[in-house]
Amino acid sequence: MPDPIIPGPCPPGGCPPPTEIVCIETTKVYDFCFQVERRDNVCFALPDSCHPASGATVTCTVTNVDCHEISRVPLSTGGGFYNVTFLLTVTSTINVFNPGATDPTCTFTATFSFTKTATLCAPDGTTTTCHVPTFACGPCVITPASQVCCTFVLCVILESEALVKLLVPAYGFCVPAECVEVSPEFPECPPANLFPPQCTPPT
Repeated sequence: MPDPIIPGPCPPGGCPPPTEIVCIETTKVYDFCFQVERRDNVCFALPDSCHPASGATVTCTVTNVDCHEISRVPLSTGGGFYNVTFLLTVTSTINVFNPGATDPTCTFTATFSFTKTATLCAPDGTTTTCHVPTFACGPCVITPASQVCCTFVLCVILESEALVKLLVPAYGFCVPAECVEVSPEFPECPPANLFPPQCTPPT
């Protein structure tokens, strides 16, 4: 009886031929791309209650990024490609420190938005997603106009997808393998030092 086919890498000689063609319902990715988005000199007004001293420093932390599609315009060349525009809203926490201070003189929340357009394969029936897995904020400076200006860097991942039914080659249904049992750990029996060592005659 041949060995059962199990998930994992194919052997060096290649995968065996499939045994059937099946129709499955799954999410198909039509397009998938990323881009590093850098925004310099994003400025926020200092709150009226914040009065930094000369030489004050600023730190910022991105706390949330919301990103969603706002428009989709087909390319004149057709083919299912669209210029898809997303609205990104970045929320950050700004801390202002007076010289020599370990605690912030003032802390406030700042939000800014911008649009980003990318060309995606996104035919009718697809939906788009926008995800920002990593981001950074800083450096920041205080301007003479009582503003805090910072640099933001965002890793933006864009995707278009749809729920579809696909024909795929298959090897039949997945059959579970027997679980590997955890071997209990017992104390050594009998212990190696059950008796005292034998004396060695002097030389």
